[in-house]
Amino acid sequence: MLLYPPEQFDKNEWAIIFGVLFNILIFTVLPKRIPKEITPLIVLLSISFPKVMDHTMGVKPFNYYNLTDTYKYEIFDVVLYAVYPAFGYLFVYLIHYLDLKGFKRVLYFLSWTAFAFILELFLVKLNVYVYNGWKIIYSLPVYSIVLSLTYLFYIFLIAYRNKELNQNPTS
Repeated sequence: MLLYPPEQFDKNEWAIIFGVLFNILIFTVLPKRIPKEITPLIVLLSISFPKVMDHTMGVKPFNYYNLTDTYKYEIFDVVLYAVYPAFGYLFVYLIHYLDLKGFKRVLYFLSWTAFAFILELFLVKLNVYVYNGWKIIYSLPVYSIVLSLTYLFYIFLIAYRNKELNQNPTS
């Protein structure tokens, strides 16, 4: 079978369902501040980073962790990817909204790294991630890099969009 149903419907499946509902709430309730052509790109990037990690570090020969509470690829392992977009979107949304500069921006990045770290700890407690050699401390540099790349990608997209708008003022 390609995708397995959960062996037992428990706290990790409920956590994933809650995460998906949270994403729906974020994308329907928040005022639209990020340009509509940039939002899907941030969403795709927010799904891509964990997907790449999960399909490199979470499988043989590494197999440092499992998604959910089994080594099999379950339906909820796929549904989990619908949980990630709000993280990247809120990160760029708030940095755009708050317009942070200098040291405040550094504190913002550190705060989001800490938030991601604490959220991962919580998800480990709920068996959304089950470590097989991974240590939570390894996630700190990963989050720092991912947040930096997300921000740089966002800045690139905004600059490109502004350049296009200035070249084609009627668009």
